[in-house]
Amino acid sequence: MKMSGQNMRINVFLARTVSGLSRRKADELILRGRVSINGKVNYDFSVTVKANDTVVLDGETLSLKGYKYLIMNKPAGVITTKADRYAVTTVMDLLPEEYQDVFPVGRLDKETTGLLILTNDGKFADSVMHPKYEVEKEYRAIVRGKVSKEMITIALNGIIDEGEQLAFREFRTVSAGKDKTCCYVTVAEGKKRHVRRVFRQLGFRAITLERLRIGSVILPDDLSYGEFLVVNNLKI
Repeated sequence: MKMSGQNMRINVFLARTVSGLSRRKADELILRGRVSINGKVNYDFSVTVKANDTVVLDGETLSLKGYKYLIMNKPAGVITTKADRYAVTTVMDLLPEEYQDVFPVGRLDKETTGLLILTNDGKFADSVMHPKYEVEKEYRAIVRGKVSKEMITIALNGIIDEGEQLAFREFRTVSAGKDKTCCYVTVAEGKKRHVRRVFRQLGFRAITLERLRIGSVILPDDLSYGEFLVVNNLKI
C-alpha cells in the first residue's frame, strides 16, 4: 500500500480501501478479529499503519487506490443499489467496467430522477449520508392539485409519518398549470422516501420528483438521463 509517507489509522485505511465501508463498520470488522496487520490479528481500531505495513481483511490484502467521483443523472425505472438480483436495471448497469468499483452515495427510489453521486471514497460517502452532518438535498416535484400556504407551513413545521418526524427545510411553489403545482423543497434528514411521504401526508401525489442538489453539488443542466460525469474531487 502507498500512503505518501504518512501514517494512517487502521479504521480510516479500511474505509478508504473497501467500497461502501464506513469507519464505524470498519471498527466492527476490527473488533471481530477479521483484520490483520503484518500477519497478526489486530483488535485495536486506533492503531496506525505505515506505508510498508501489510493489511489483510478476510484473507484479502488491501491497498489504497485512487478515489473516483461520479455525478449521474439517474433516470426513472432504475434501482439505486450496488447489486440486486431482483432488479431489472440498477445504476451500476449504466456504468462501464472501469467504474464498477464505485457505489451509490445514498439512494433515490426507483421512479425518482436526478442527481446521484457514486464514489469509492467511504469517508466522503459517510460525510454525505450521516444524519449528524445535515447535508441538504433539494428536489423539484410536480404534484397534482394546488398547494396552499397552510400546507407549506405544515410541511415546514413537520408531520408524523409511520412514527417518524418529517419536515421540509425549505418549500416554495410556482404554478404548473390549472391542476398542477411545481414545488421546490429542501430536506436535510434524508429519511427513506422523505419527500414523497410528506406530500402524501399533505394529500398530494408526486407526479414527478427530481433531485437537483446535494450540498453544494448541483445537477448539470446539460446532463441527460443515464449520463454521468467524472470529476477529480467533490466537496459537499
